[in-house]
Amino acid sequence: MEKPQLLFIHGFRGNHLGLKDTIKVLEKAGYKCFSPDIPPAFNTQREKNIELTGFTADGYAKWVADYILEHKLDRPILVGHSMGSIICAATADRYPELINEKMVLASPICVTPPKFICNLAPLTAIMPNKFIGYVTTKYLIIPKDKKTLKNVLAQTYECAKKFTSKRDTAKAAKFSISFAISDFNFDKDTLFIAGKKDKLNSNKQVKDTAKKFKGETIFIEDAGHLINYECPEILADKIKTWLEE
Repeated sequence: MEKPQLLFIHGFRGNHLGLKDTIKVLEKAGYKCFSPDIPPAFNTQREKNIELTGFTADGYAKWVADYILEHKLDRPILVGHSMGSIICAATADRYPELINEKMVLASPICVTPPKFICNLAPLTAIMPNKFIGYVTTKYLIIPKDKKTLKNVLAQTYECAKKFTSKRDTAKAAKFSISFAISDFNFDKDTLFIAGKKDKLNSNKQVKDTAKKFKGETIFIEDAGHLINYECPEILADKIKTWLEE
């Protein structure tokens, strides 16, 4: 039996590179994966640019829906990380018929981010990319050694190289701190998977949100918000196991 397609939606200040290690594992397991650069990330994959009608829930949901239709995807399973989890929730709310009955929300944004992040978000329009990347990464990651932190920072800087504009980045930042998964209504078989030491949402907040949507929760030990960088293989294995149960 052919496995369902997976459509990955990355987080704020990211692009497809941030999920490549997780995707690599799942592709080896036979899943066909799609991982577009979500605005304001500039399209670096030589695909047709799809217009974003606005840095809003409706705008992002339409963007994902248009991508699915443009690429003739067959009701893919959405896999969203961080801000991507909000976009997935909005898409499941607005366009449930276009996506699979299963959905994966990794490092889910269950409640509005802490004040620290909310205060930092507007600065993305004026501060150097490397400064923002360093501060946010140091806050969000649970590094096991200096080498891990160095590698994650290198990937973060690479992802942040190409944005459409500082103005668009500021709009996306505002979106990322204005919504949470609970702001939407959807009826999907949803897996909420998070690092046990995630500083953006507590384990309780993730469990409470999952309960609201009758979803399941998995927590990865000794990991923070950046599970796509900290433990991509473990993340892929958790997703694969859940999908094949």
